[in-house]
Amino acid sequence: MILSEAVEAYILHKRSLGMGFRGEAVRLRAFVQAVGDRNMRLVKPEQVLRFLEGKGPITSFWFAKDYTLNPFYRYAIARKYCLKSPLPLSMPQKPEMFQPYIYTNRDIERLIDAADSRHRYVWLLEPHTVRTLLLLLYGSGLRISEALSLNLADFDAATGVLTIRETKFYKSRFVPVGLDLVGVLRNYIEQQWPGPRRSDATPLLGTQNSERILRQTAELVFKRLREEAGVSRSKDARFQPRLHDFRHTFAVVRLVTWYREGKNVQRLLPHLSIYLGHARLRDTQSYLTMTTELLEQASICFEQYARPEVPHV
Repeated sequence: MILSEAVEAYILHKRSLGMGFRGEAVRLRAFVQAVGDRNMRLVKPEQVLRFLEGKGPITSFWFAKDYTLNPFYRYAIARKYCLKSPLPLSMPQKPEMFQPYIYTNRDIERLIDAADSRHRYVWLLEPHTVRTLLLLLYGSGLRISEALSLNLADFDAATGVLTIRETKFYKSRFVPVGLDLVGVLRNYIEQQWPGPRRSDATPLLGTQNSERILRQTAELVFKRLREEAGVSRSKDARFQPRLHDFRHTFAVVRLVTWYREGKNVQRLLPHLSIYLGHARLRDTQSYLTMTTELLEQASICFEQYARPEVPHV
């Protein structure tokens, strides 16, 4: 069996089961390119190992590729496309596990102050645009790509609802935001887009040249801003705070708030998943980093459940 034919048959099989299988399909097709499109029985273990290792140090991507190839070869062997798997039997040591950065209120204040204090021509974006982007991410939990894709027509200032159109899982959703954030967005629109310059296709967030902001630009500006504000992990840390970590922060803050209010968090968790635009509830779990504060609130909640107060007679 030719490798590319087996890969395409496997992708079709997985999608027939209702799986999106997009990331896995990309990795499998990259595997074909890396080892050559040949009879599966001629693929050598050293070729597979080179594909897994790539260039540079071992990262989590090694394990993602291995995780994709293992079931593919089980599928192929079961159908006698090949006799055995060329995947390595031993695994390298896993790299340091990534932990998202959860921003504190003090972090947010320092970032906003740094954005407001910069001269407009120093940054690639206007200070008021940087401030609005940060507050939008912090107050809505949007993905950075979703925030940058918003048009003026996607913000209903009367109801405070953002329309997120066909994003990561090709679905649209409505995202209601708080009154404070609504006020921030209204003021920004008046400042950034005076009346004659507006249309429904105008981006909500724009550059100094009134163009849509590229993700690379936003990431670069945030890196400079974070360094100036002194919001960082230790200098030798492998992972520094990112724009995407505002999404993690939003999820954790929401959970902590629910615990403090005595809400049924398990019952409300599906609502958070829908709000964040996840296809499955388990996708939300990766955002629920166990901060000290969250663990304390969960512990208090459990203790009250396990040891209810004895009513006075």
